[in-house]
Amino acid sequence: MIFTLLRFVLPTCFCFSFLAQKPFTGELLYAGVKVTPKDSNAVEKILIYAKDSLGKVIHFSTVLGKQECINNLPRNRSILLVETTKGKFAIKTGNQSDTDTSLTYRYKKTMGSKKIAGIRAKKIMVFFNNLDKPFPFYYTKKIDAKYGPSFHRLPGLVLSYYQPTDQGIYFYELKELNKKEVPLSLFSVPSDYKRVTLEEFFELISQP
Repeated sequence: MIFTLLRFVLPTCFCFSFLAQKPFTGELLYAGVKVTPKDSNAVEKILIYAKDSLGKVIHFSTVLGKQECINNLPRNRSILLVETTKGKFAIKTGNQSDTDTSLTYRYKKTMGSKKIAGIRAKKIMVFFNNLDKPFPFYYTKKIDAKYGPSFHRLPGLVLSYYQPTDQGIYFYELKELNKKEVPLSLFSVPSDYKRVTLEEFFELISQP
């Protein structure tokens, strides 16, 4: 459970730096699969709701189950929603901008483009510190990288990417992008969730 939580918190509960792109309101749907070692049963989906300065990430995984994270962009605060056998918890997390993948990769622009989910995407090569070969990513400059599930230091929203984990490497690609109004209630913590810090949560789940 602790590993599951940390794997989600670091890439997707994030702080944002405001760039030149206009605010985005709508939803993004990514689909992922484990490619190294290949496992067609390890399927994931990431659904993101965005409303200007608010974000909500819902991560569905056949391996890890469902996890949700609410992000407040200007306040640099995130809340992870977790259901356990000991109850439902809303875990307050701090600044995640300098953790995990944000420090373990660099990128280099290159030639190439293709359409992903009807969007013209530019190719970029991403190098991870602990891996030998670079990986081809695709992004669009029309939407700020801060609205994506990971890799917020890229020059635009990532549409196709690889995510190294302790279990292997996953490949994700955007399947749908819908610009539409999103209800503000989506970004509220449900009343049946207990608010705790990350340290308090670890202490609670470690108790017999």
